[in-house]
Amino acid sequence: MINFDFKRNYPLKNLATMKIGGPAKYFFIAQNEKNLIKVIKWAEQNKVRWYIVGEGSNLIPSDEGFNGLIIKNKIENFKKIGNKIYVGAGNNLLEFILKVNKFGLAGIGKMAGIPGTIGGAIYGCAGAYGQEIKDCLVKIKIYDGKAVKWISKNQCRFNYRESIFKIKKNWIILGAELKFSTSGGSVADGKNGNSKNLINKSKEIIKLREKKYWPGLLCPGSFFKNIIVKNIKPLALRKKLLKKVSKNKIMFGKIPAGYILEAVGAKGMRYGGIRVAKHHGNLIYNSGEGKSSEILKLAKILKTKAKRKFGLDLEEEVQFVKF
Repeated sequence: MINFDFKRNYPLKNLATMKIGGPAKYFFIAQNEKNLIKVIKWAEQNKVRWYIVGEGSNLIPSDEGFNGLIIKNKIENFKKIGNKIYVGAGNNLLEFILKVNKFGLAGIGKMAGIPGTIGGAIYGCAGAYGQEIKDCLVKIKIYDGKAVKWISKNQCRFNYRESIFKIKKNWIILGAELKFSTSGGSVADGKNGNSKNLINKSKEIIKLREKKYWPGLLCPGSFFKNIIVKNIKPLALRKKLLKKVSKNKIMFGKIPAGYILEAVGAKGMRYGGIRVAKHHGNLIYNSGEGKSSEILKLAKILKTKAKRKFGLDLEEEVQFVKF
């Protein structure tokens, strides 16, 4: 017997920013750690599949939906002590960054405009313009299926858009402690001479992002991961590729996936209701009536083209939620 306030047959297109996906058999919003853990235990006891989500910004749900329980992590705790902040995983990332900026705490402002939650950012080791969320992380609070505990940043095995949480699916991020740098003013009273500069810098970053990811566009942000140059193997392939790529296109040791996709003619391509933006090769969006199956087919076409021309295996940054 279900003792929770579940929504039945919840349309996942209402959750995913691409506005696609069929219904989830059960849908539950966990407002706190206690309820989140309770509902996971209920699912385990009743042999119901479960999947944790944030704001759906990086999700590609199946057209058939999800035959189980989708749990929305809405844990929004927030506590500041000096230059350290404890934040719940369900907090919106942008809102968190704006708060941090006002306190004059530096280290995360260039990530302004990345969609999603704190939990999602940690899960995918989100970053932009040379900053990554791991840079400020001290420790992460998790539920490992048995107990609530804290783990260190090193235990998370962060790498470019990767973390331990993509391997250990039963480790649920509940919150995190982050530590920031300061300059000028008093951190204790929340007033800092650097806050105005931080706020203005984040506003500039948001404007830059909006040139690429137009407001209201039904997309998950970047679809494919950028290519880390040092990880390209074998060495012969790396050398061959670097001869084809202009040095000014390599940023922070990475070749933008958008550059590779542009080179294979991705801009403006479409499959059904899913399209690649005419102004950016790594921006795949729903024109209104698109389907998850069409995204998969278009992604396969693009990966094949990149493989043939450059010998590269593009990897999706988005997460697919299967029926």
